[in-house]
Amino acid sequence: MTKSLPVLNKQSISIPLSKSKLTKGLIGSLLFVLASGWLLVYQPAISNPVFNNPLLKCGAAILGILFFGYGMIYFSRKLADKKPGLIIDDEGLFDNSSAVAAGRIPWMNITRVVTTQVMNQQFLVIVVNNPEYYINEQHNAIKKKGMIYNFKHFGSPIAISAAGLKCNLRELLELLDAGLVAHRMALV
Repeated sequence: MTKSLPVLNKQSISIPLSKSKLTKGLIGSLLFVLASGWLLVYQPAISNPVFNNPLLKCGAAILGILFFGYGMIYFSRKLADKKPGLIIDDEGLFDNSSAVAAGRIPWMNITRVVTTQVMNQQFLVIVVNNPEYYINEQHNAIKKKGMIYNFKHFGSPIAISAAGLKCNLRELLELLDAGLVAHRMALV
């Protein structure tokens, strides 16, 4: 993405998914599934008696396979996804950036955009005036739980990371702030 992005005046900005970032995620997930499978099958001896517990190793391996297996499915689907990760236009934004993507978010529902960080991963929290609507719109139980988690911990069900997008977080924040300001100015 370039620095000379258009100001939102009846234009839309399409931010594609980053295939290279998604491929790295897929490879990482595959490696962790393989490592978890190896741990499950071979149960290597560990000098620490707590971590040498076969039940603990088996549980960790199964959880690793399930979690990173879901990651493999997610990254595979996103790599095949031809839709942009995010579209910003004069109506609002359309989020297709993550496993818990919110879909269409009109400017009139957005109160502010803030950054937050969890374990060295920065992302944007899109604070909306009707969070229950976005939670209730999710029909997938896993996505709904993700949105509820986001709402409880970050004050909004909608969180967008630039990790899977062809842009950085600062550029994304600038675009969303500009869109929010343009929407508010149009109301005056």
